[in-house]
Amino acid sequence: MDITINTFIKNGSALLNSCRYPFSNGPIEGLNRKIKALKRNCFGFRNIDNFFIRISLIHE
Repeated sequence: MDITINTFIKNGSALLNSCRYPFSNGPIEGLNRKIKALKRNCFGFRNIDNFFIRISLIHE
């Protein structure tokens, strides 16, 4: 219980901000997940430019 209380005290401002504001990093994390999945599935591009084009197509 002490560890939990200390964690709340240490991260108190972040907890309050997450309750006050409607902002989230969820969309960015989703985009990062898609890029990492593309890297896992499509490794072996001959040209790095094709990889960046593919990322831009995912982002649209």
